[in-house]
Amino acid sequence: MTASQRRLAYAAKLVRAVSLGAIWGAAAAAPAESQFAIDELVITGGASAEGYQGNLPAVGVPLRDSVEFVSAATGEVTLLADASYGAARNGAFRVIFDGGLRHFSARGFQLRDYSPREWVGTLDATYSRGITDGFGIAAGLQLRGRQIDDRPPMPLFLQPGFRAGRFSAGFDARGPRGVLYDFEVAADGSDFLAPEFAPQIRLLNRNVYRAEAGATLNGGSSVLRVFVAGERSEYPKQVTFDPTDPRRLDATVHTGAFWTYQGTYILQLGLEGRANRSNSNRPEYDAITLSGLVSASLPRDIAFSAYAALTAKQYLHDTSFARLLPGDEANSASLAYVSLTRSLAFNLDGTVRAGWSRAETEIGGAYYQRFGGSFLLHFRPGL
Repeated sequence: MTASQRRLAYAAKLVRAVSLGAIWGAAAAAPAESQFAIDELVITGGASAEGYQGNLPAVGVPLRDSVEFVSAATGEVTLLADASYGAARNGAFRVIFDGGLRHFSARGFQLRDYSPREWVGTLDATYSRGITDGFGIAAGLQLRGRQIDDRPPMPLFLQPGFRAGRFSAGFDARGPRGVLYDFEVAADGSDFLAPEFAPQIRLLNRNVYRAEAGATLNGGSSVLRVFVAGERSEYPKQVTFDPTDPRRLDATVHTGAFWTYQGTYILQLGLEGRANRSNSNRPEYDAITLSGLVSASLPRDIAFSAYAALTAKQYLHDTSFARLLPGDEANSASLAYVSLTRSLAFNLDGTVRAGWSRAETEIGGAYYQRFGGSFLLHFRPGL
């Protein structure tokens, strides 16, 4: 999961926190009943027209066909499935699968036209249990992957293919004045799939160990969450050129706050800061992200949503070497989108979306821009 996706997930997490106390209380008092449910099943298909700008090098592809601007027509199909199984006294299991295919038809390169295909998938399995009225535990396992065929040069940047896994465990505890405290530890491993012509992509392989603590205050229609997290990142394929400390190790501190209002509309504002330090001075940086989300109902049964995240990032050291940070719309991205969704039938919705992003490639400090529009259909088959 990228940082931009985590920011969007905070809204759902905050809304969930509002009702945790009631859920735990019911779990302690309810009889032992088991229930299986498919909470969500959505098949999405659509098409996009996109433009990409930036004549920048990328580690994973030859440089000879990199240009200033290209355009692409994109078709995609995805599946989202969310199922849960719960027993009141024994906790609840939840499994979410989100994956699909994007196919690009790119124009504007000098030597040939590229047709990259991007396969992505994420499988989340979580277990949660309310121990007492006000205390609950949770554990999760996440598997995710990406495969890229015919990966193009810049500026149509696609993150290299990878396989990754994450395990997490934590708890929530309700304290005085209704403040909900949470703590989580996690271990994450990523293995990037390097093609034969670009073995240097393996330099992106990393293992991350993270601990996060937060506090959530429920004010009725509004929720405020503050958090602080620490990460240790190991890059087994990267060297520091220091014989006494040869392998790159990074330490990152994250801190931030997210405020969410839920009423006739949903509004969320967030501020997040990050400081990364390393035994290799190339990737050391400070960054700050300001984000906002608004969702509301408009006349004619139209749902409006808009999201923006603006990130400022500064490296502490100038260097001619590639910093080699994993390059997706993650810790250095600025992005914005506006979407309109309307029900077209009982189980079919249509969405029109326009968006823009400016993100970092796998070479730290090298950015590209993407902008375009999409039309998507969301089908929910009856179960």
